[in-house]
Amino acid sequence: MLSYRDKQQIDRLVAETVDRFGSIDILLNNAGMNIRKPLTEVEENDWDLVLGVNLKGIFLVGQAVAKQMIKQRYGKIINISSILGTIGMPYQTSYAASKGGINQLTKVWAEELAPYNISVNALGPAYIRTPMTEGWMNDPERYQQIINATMQKRVGEISDLSGPVVFLASDASSYVTGQVLHVDGGWTAR
Repeated sequence: MLSYRDKQQIDRLVAETVDRFGSIDILLNNAGMNIRKPLTEVEENDWDLVLGVNLKGIFLVGQAVAKQMIKQRYGKIINISSILGTIGMPYQTSYAASKGGINQLTKVWAEELAPYNISVNALGPAYIRTPMTEGWMNDPERYQQIINATMQKRVGEISDLSGPVVFLASDASSYVTGQVLHVDGGWTAR
């Protein structure tokens, strides 16, 4: 299994992909995990693990793929962030820091890679039903808090991300770069 924190494995995967397909035109750069704890209880290992997967993983994969896209003089990088890269929420110290970092990487990379016809954007979803979120979705009180904070009064589904990903990966977004598109049922509009 690929480790998102192992540069050699990532470089090897990128080389194998280019050997097999000839290019990498689109990168959907997604890595995520969370350890929810109050600030005073976050262990150094918790911090290192969450930032290692969520931020370092995105960085290493993005860097390796960007090198190939620069050679091609074309590409689309779509980083997966979160609303927690934009807003604060209790017990999310490491996760929010990692996702805020992704938002900043997106802006910096957009500026650096624009001369090579490479666009870089991010999706900032709110709560999406995934295996990672199933635990809290089974907690009626927490689930209701999430619903109440969302204008559309529901959690997102994976299918809610399909259209935005297709848009950012297509030529329809050729004049869009450096943006974080929040797919959040209106959460961040409040």
